[in-house]
Formats: sequence, structure tokens, C-alpha cells
Amino acid sequence: MKKADKHFERILLIVAALLSIALSGWLIFESLAFTKGLEQSPVDHKADFGIIPIDQVDAAIATLTANFKEWKSPTRNNKPVPLNKSVLLVLKDDLIYDLFLEDKQLRPPMTNEYLRTYNLQYLSPNVGDLDPDHDGFSNLEEFQKHTNPMDDQSHPPVTDKLFLVERISHDLFIELKSSGDPPWQVSVTTPDGKKRGTFAEMGKPFPQGSNRFVPIKFEKKSVPDPKLGEKDVSELTVEDAVRKNKIVLVKDVKQNLAEFEAKFEFRLGAISNFNAVKDGALRLPPPYADITYKVIDIQDENAVISPLNKEGTPGKEIIIKKG
Repeated sequence: MKKADKHFERILLIVAALLSIALSGWLIFESLAFTKGLEQSPVDHKADFGIIPIDQVDAAIATLTANFKEWKSPTRNNKPVPLNKSVLLVLKDDLIYDLFLEDKQLRPPMTNEYLRTYNLQYLSPNVGDLDPDHDGFSNLEEFQKHTNPMDDQSHPPVTDKLFLVERISHDLFIELKSSGDPPWQVSVTTPDGKKRGTFAEMGKPFPQGSNRFVPIKFEKKSVPDPKLGEKDVSELTVEDAVRKNKIVLVKDVKQNLAEFEAKFEFRLGAISNFNAVKDGALRLPPPYADITYKVIDIQDENAVISPLNKEGTPGKEIIIKKG
């Protein structure tokens, strides 16, 4: 019985081997037939697509280029609307500020365009006080004078940093006290407050020591007066050797021939103080001392100076404010 079972198993193995060989042969045959089916037939491109119309293509290109229109960015409220970058929007006090528009200024009086053009720190509340180029002038000062706040070689005039601190008056009072025969009595009060009487004669300098005044003409005059009946208004004309002019002294009328001096303060870099008299010269501290200025006038609230050219001729007048 055992021998019969072994004989049967061998037969099964032989049959299985034959079936495997037959299956392998069939698969090889089918693969060869599939590969042959994938072979492409030759294509006649000229027959499929025809001749390329080169002339028509060239004509179309010429038409497109002839009617070329330049692209212009759209605008909103006269503002270009950028299509490839973000818009500068700032939130301040619950309001939105568009830095490409001017109808709401973020940091007045500076314009949004000014902040945007020079890329200033517009988010800082004190951007107007900042000095990014370190030339001594703030962003606001440069905005007011239309200079570049990012270039230390572009700034307002340095005289903008010059201020009048006070006007100092050196009083000189002079008064004709007599009108009879010469010599005439004249009262002079000097800047130090000392009052002195002196006598004046035609062609002779007075007072003694300074010899500033020289009488050149005397005229006896009087006018009606409701209280006195007649008032003496005689005149003595003198030449002033200091001011190079003529002065008419009227009897009993005190005149102040004050000489004024200005105290200035220069506030660029280290603060400097200096004085200058009217018609005198002044120079700013180094490194700004290359220009000489003439003091044209000195008033209580301002002074007027003018730069001198090489010939010593004054140029455009500059008003120096008190501050």
C-alpha cells in the first residue's frame, strides 16, 4: 500500500512539472506578440500638418508690435495702485493712514510722500525730531527747507542755527540846553550813566576827550505855545564822527544816540555765544568760520546780517530771529 502511494506522488510531480513548462512557453510567446503590436507606423508630418505659414506668423507679430500699448498702473484718488507690492498702511489712533495718499498726513506738517520717499521712521511719534544723517538738522527742519534728511551734505543754511539772545543798548543822550550867543551849552550822558555838561562852538569838536561832535550850523527858532506864548525850538546841527551823519539838536529835546550790540547764540554742535555791534562783522565758530557777515540792523525781536563777498560787498540779507 505504501509503495502504491509513493508511485502516485511521483506521477503528480511529473504532471505538475509538464504543466509548468507548458505555461512558461505560452507566456513567452504572448510577450513576443505584445512587443510586436507596440511598433509604431511611420508618420508623414508633412501630410499631417501641412506647410507652416511663416509669412502669416510674421505679419501677426508685426501687427501686435505696431499696436503695442504701454502698461499704466491704475490709480485711486490720484494714487498709483501697486500690483506687485504691498501698500503702506499705518494704524494710528484707530485711524488707517495710507502713505501713498496725502489727504490724511501721518506726521504733519511733514507730508506722507516725504516720509515715504526718504524711508524715514514714520512709526516713531518723534520722527520730526530725529536726525538720521547727523548733520545737526532734524527731519522737520530739512522738510521745511526742502533738503535731503539722509545726506549730511544737504541741509538748511547754518545761519538757521544762529539766534538773537538779546539786544544790548549803549545809551548816549545828548541835549541842547542854551540858544543864546555861542558857546552853546550841551548836556551829554554817556553809556556808563555819567552826565556831563559841555560847551559847543562852531567848527570845534566836543565833548573834550572824545571829540565826537562838531557844530556846523545854528538856527534861532521859536513856535507859538498855548502856555508860554512862545517856545524856543532853536536848532544846532552837528556832524557825528562815529555814525558819519548829521544830527539836528533841538533845544530842551533829549535825543538818544544809542549804539546797539547783539548777543548771539549758535546752536549747531557745541553751543557758542558771542556779541557783535551794529555795522560790525561777525563769524560763526569753526568749522563754519569761512564766511564773514556784516550786522546790518539790531532790533528787539530780530537782527539782520549779510554775508560779505571777497570785495567786502554785502549779499542777501538774512533775518536772525530771537529765540
